[in-house]
Amino acid sequence: MSIRVPLRAASTSSPGLFQRLNEKPLRDDLQFFFAIVVVTSILYMLLPLFIGFHPENEFKIGLHQIWVPALGIFTGLVQGLMTGAIALLGISLIEHFFLLFVDVHQGFEKTMKSVVYALSPCILFSWVILILKVPFASLLLLFYFSLVNYFGVWIFHEISKDRALFVTLMTSAILTICFHRWIFDLWSSL
Repeated sequence: MSIRVPLRAASTSSPGLFQRLNEKPLRDDLQFFFAIVVVTSILYMLLPLFIGFHPENEFKIGLHQIWVPALGIFTGLVQGLMTGAIALLGISLIEHFFLLFVDVHQGFEKTMKSVVYALSPCILFSWVILILKVPFASLLLLFYFSLVNYFGVWIFHEISKDRALFVTLMTSAILTICFHRWIFDLWSSL
């Protein structure tokens, strides 16, 4: 079951966008995802400086001690890349399990493609939750993940809408159970 979208509508509709993304190789999608992870890691390191957070015990670093912040930046980037890779692989495995449950035997790379595009905005905007502590932002990101994931599963795996909805809801439910403290802790502080 292939989804055909006219070229004019492809630029403005979600199915058309995902149809074009389906034609790209997984390597390009992974490069996009890890670029988002690197940008977010750098943002995590620099955002406290922009919002005025300074440690109480400030110390001056001389030119001969420049390796200290460089080591911190390197460690933050490595940690961000490892966390991004583990999150991508873990969520892809959960989603692929439910795809096998509804008898879809497409390749695992199609599953990774849908998770890459669903997880990228969540990773990019996770600083809103962790640093700025905006209420209900985690719930909004979960909803956005589910919506993008639905279109990704529907178009990349070429399955019916109800099967794509089932896979999306089950994947989102598992993520909600696993990360319920992260999603609902901000509500208790209101």
